[in-house]
Amino acid sequence: MAEIIHFSPRKEWDAISNLARFIRICREELTVFGADLDWDNDVWKAAGVSFGNLDQRVRRFRSENAMQSPFKEFAKAYLRYEQGLKPTKNQVVLQALKCMERALVETRGAVDIESLTLAAFDRAAVLASTHFSRHAAYQVGRRLTAIAKFLSEKKLVSRVLDWKNPLKFPGFMKVRTGAKAREERIKKLPSDEALHGLAAIYAADPTDKRDVFTTATVCMLLCAPSRISEILELPEDCEVWETKTDGGQAYGWRFRPKKGAPPFIKWIPQAMVEVAQESIRRLRRLSEEGRRIAAWYESYPEKLYRHSSCPDVAEHTPLSVRQTAQALGISCETRDREVVLINQLGLRGKDGANTLASLNQWVHERLPKSFPWINQDHTLRFSEALFCIRKHELRTDNATLPYMIWLPNRHVLGNDVSPTKNLKMKTIFDRHSLSRPGQAPLRITSHQLRHLLNTMAQRGGMSQEEIAYWSGRIDSKQNRDYDHMSEFELVELLRRNDPTLSLDRPLAEIAKRIGELIPMTPQEFNTLVHPTAHITEFGFCIHNFAMLPCQRFADCMNCSEQVCIKGDRRLAQLRIFYQKVKELKTRADQEIAAGTACADRWYEIQALTEMRLGQLIAILEDPLIENGAIIRLANRHEFSPMRRALEVRFPTPSTQIPQLVQIQLPKSGESSVG
Repeated sequence: MAEIIHFSPRKEWDAISNLARFIRICREELTVFGADLDWDNDVWKAAGVSFGNLDQRVRRFRSENAMQSPFKEFAKAYLRYEQGLKPTKNQVVLQALKCMERALVETRGAVDIESLTLAAFDRAAVLASTHFSRHAAYQVGRRLTAIAKFLSEKKLVSRVLDWKNPLKFPGFMKVRTGAKAREERIKKLPSDEALHGLAAIYAADPTDKRDVFTTATVCMLLCAPSRISEILELPEDCEVWETKTDGGQAYGWRFRPKKGAPPFIKWIPQAMVEVAQESIRRLRRLSEEGRRIAAWYESYPEKLYRHSSCPDVAEHTPLSVRQTAQALGISCETRDREVVLINQLGLRGKDGANTLASLNQWVHERLPKSFPWINQDHTLRFSEALFCIRKHELRTDNATLPYMIWLPNRHVLGNDVSPTKNLKMKTIFDRHSLSRPGQAPLRITSHQLRHLLNTMAQRGGMSQEEIAYWSGRIDSKQNRDYDHMSEFELVELLRRNDPTLSLDRPLAEIAKRIGELIPMTPQEFNTLVHPTAHITEFGFCIHNFAMLPCQRFADCMNCSEQVCIKGDRRLAQLRIFYQKVKELKTRADQEIAAGTACADRWYEIQALTEMRLGQLIAILEDPLIENGAIIRLANRHEFSPMRRALEVRFPTPSTQIPQLVQIQLPKSGESSVG
């Protein structure tokens, strides 16, 4: 485990001396990212970061985009120190440091820490908002605040940097209606065409190893909401069976989430159990030889793995060129070609120049640095990993190396189902002729499948705690980013799971009947009612929020855009409300007598509400009016942009405008006005 060091500044030293001491400690004494970390290299593979500026936007590091010194030395020290003190996302820390470096250049013309000012931090926040998404920029702003506090508390600058993040929290309010919502769903969720194409390839039981890997991995991602990195680190014996209370068998996987949640068993829905087991079986067969090689090197580190083509000779027997090629799995028809290939590997292509022992040493130098462990916390060995395969096993342009192990990363799957524009290679859709000429190529991302399963769980009515646990999250609030239900699905889910909101007929039928009372076509009204479907305490609100926010501030009883249904359960609530309004009216009358300012205004409101409630309750209790009749409270003096637009479009004599209520009977017949 990496050593943790808490840096304490020397009070008698100045900021420059404390900064130099901080960088020296992080460089020479910390072992985070490995004791053999190449500090001077601008690419830290162990940390998965490169110290480039804001212009460095591609994976391949470009030296001309490196951060400027001496700021770069502080950036390296701070990243290493913070990761050892409290493991966090390297990407956010690095983004904040990039913005700081560019802000220093623009505001001060120098990139030393001593030049930092509040203006430089303000500029860094602006750069974050222009270079990153709203959520990412907010996180960068928080990190900039932490850096300012760190520099001040550790006496690394001569001034106190009391700086606060000016970037507002973007929030999690989702837009569910309109074109923007549809674009968001299309972006976050996989296309049916791509899913059906992968399903067809999987069902055909492919023999190509790349197809086996891609389809089986995608199927596992569809069995339970997971990150691709979590799937790729599953052990070969991840499967778990338990007997349920009803006597059936529950099936799941031993799982280690990536975002701080503790290890747990991720249970697979019964409908996907057979697919999950078949996917595990295919991947277990694919990685069988790779796991065998890893186990051999753990047990016999002094011997080269004896694969089927390896020459049967003693470890220290000199090998001919042909035997060397056989041991390395690169046998060719001609000796000259074998010599070229051996030389390309950095070995000597001569008879007697190599032995199995020397080749074994060469192989061990090229094994993964963490071997025999896959992860930093030493919980999974290569010999136990479900995805431990041989190097080049998934490639068609290179022969599989029968002596070398390899673990695919997320880019291997991504390049096969969602390639980047700059990567010229055939995807699984291209190989199976599923991409059609003249149309956008089929593509899918591993995270889209996680979004899909979370949305399906929301549709199915799973609780937020269950969804968070199933997805491997600590905080159920994170579910909101993965919920892509449309407004129509939300309304149906609400009505399906809350019986008090259910009526004796579908919402579409109610909308049609209400629409008959308004001078517009049912189609026009449906476009208004369905997207909102706002249910109030006493009925339905038909206000068009796209035109104007609610002007009544929840004063629904005095609003002309509330609709009540005869026979609805809410009648009891109306009676209670009526009694409270009568009490408030009496209280307002007393306040008027006492001379209280503005009490007369409250009396007018309560009197109007009492009158409307009394007449509405009388209608709802009238046995001559059938259940299902729709009552709409009207107010001809109320301002309404919709009413004005409708009056312009459908001129109506003022004598025909309802004064209080409008009733539509559930059966055919003329409307009656009261």
